[in-house]
Amino acid sequence: MFERFTVKARQVVVAAQEQARLFKHDYIGTEHILLGLLEASDSVAAKVLNQLGYDKKTAHADVAAVAKPGTEELSGHIPFAPRAKKTLELALREALELHHNYIGTEHILLALVREGEGVGAQVLAARINPVSKIRAAVLASLERAPEVAAGPWPTGTPATEDTVAAASALAGGAPVGSHHLLEAMLRAENSMAARVLRELGVHPEAVAAKIDELDPETTTDANPEEAAARKMEIRLVDDEVHLILRDPATTTLAKKVAELSDGPVQGAGPVAGLFVPLWRSTNQLLLQIQRMLEPEPEEEGGSSANKVDKVVRTVLAPRLRRRAG
Repeated sequence: MFERFTVKARQVVVAAQEQARLFKHDYIGTEHILLGLLEASDSVAAKVLNQLGYDKKTAHADVAAVAKPGTEELSGHIPFAPRAKKTLELALREALELHHNYIGTEHILLALVREGEGVGAQVLAARINPVSKIRAAVLASLERAPEVAAGPWPTGTPATEDTVAAASALAGGAPVGSHHLLEAMLRAENSMAARVLRELGVHPEAVAAKIDELDPETTTDANPEEAAARKMEIRLVDDEVHLILRDPATTTLAKKVAELSDGPVQGAGPVAGLFVPLWRSTNQLLLQIQRMLEPEPEEEGGSSANKVDKVVRTVLAPRLRRRAG
C-alpha cells in the first residue's frame, strides 16, 4: 500500500512516528497521524484544516488534553495502533472511491474522519461541527489543486521504496532534493544502484562531504526555507541556549521589532504564549538531534522504518559531530 503514497503522504507517516516519540507513546495512533498531517503544512490536508480554522497549535493542545505523555524515551520502530492501521487502510479505499491511483494526504484526512472512533477523529469533531465540512472542503480543494499534481512516486521495488522514504527523512520536512535522493540511494542496502555506484568508485562518505561543500543555492535544488535553515545555529553558552538566525529576512524583521519594542522581546507577560511554539520546536529539534547522535540498539528484522532510521543516523550523525567539534 505504501508504494501508492505521494511524497507528502510518506512524510506524514514519518512525522506521525516522530510525534509518537515526542509524546513518549509506544504506539502510533490516529492522534499522531492528525499531527503528522498538520506538520506537512503545504499539503492538501493541512491547507483544508487550516481553512476550517484548525491549526497545528490547536491540534497539539487537543491531543495533549486527551493523550497524556508517556514517561520513557523511545527508540527504534514504533508500531501502528489498530485504529491507525484501519485509517491507513481506509485511505486506500478513499482513493479508490475517488478513482485516484495514488494515496495523498487528502485521502488520509478523509480516512481519519471516516474511521470516526479514534482520538484524531474525536478531536476534529469537537472543533469542526459538523465534521462533514472536512469532506466537502477536501473535495472542493481537489477540484482546484489536486495533490497528485506534485506526482506520486511510481510503484517500485523494495529498494526504491526504501530510498524514497530515506530521502524524505533526510530532507527533514524540507522539499526532497536530488542530493537527498543520491545519498539515500547510496545507502540503500544491497540495491542495484548502490552496487553500481560503488563499483564505479563512488563512496557514500565522499558524496556526503561533497554535498556539504557545495552550495545548493547555485542549483535547481535551492529553496528559501533550507537556505535560511543552513544559516541557523544552536549554541550552549554557560547555562543559556542561544538560537541564532542569520538569514537577511529574519534579521530585517528582528531589527524592526527591536525598534518598535525599544529593546529585546522576552517571553513574559502578554507575549508569553507566543513564545511557546518556539520553545516546543526548539526542544523537538534537540531531541531529534540527540536521537541521531546516540547509539541505536540493534533490532531483529529489517522493517522499512528501521532501515530509514539507520540511514538517517549513518548519514547525519558523523556530520553533526564534525561540525560541533
